Amino acid sequence: MRKGFVNRFGEAQHQGTVNRAIYRIIRDCNDAQFEKNEHPEVLLPHFSCHNLRHTFTTRMVEAGVNIKVIQDALGHKDIQTTMNIYADVTRELKKSEFEGLDGFFKKNREEQQDE
Repeated sequence: MRKGFVNRFGEAQHQGTVNRAIYRIIRDCNDAQFEKNEHPEVLLPHFSCHNLRHTFTTRMVEAGVNIKVIQDALGHKDIQTTMNIYADVTRELKKSEFEGLDGFFKKNREEQQDE
């Protein structure tokens, strides 16, 4: 089921092909800014398809997708690769998880008080 970026034949695009397309988009976007202004703001920082892979994985973790599903989607044989390299913890995820934990403790306290 792994697809990623595919070509017109439905086959996976080579990483280099995707990166060249990304770099052209970044260059064109930022060049347009340089033409408008002497001191332009860089609109798009440098990134690669590998950065997109990390972001996609982090967002799946944040959405609560089962880690084994993530491992399979990324094609990792070893779950440690998925967990230690790709499953980044964001500030938002930490906040959400601790809020959930806080809610769990509050609910348990209320239930104990009702008994």
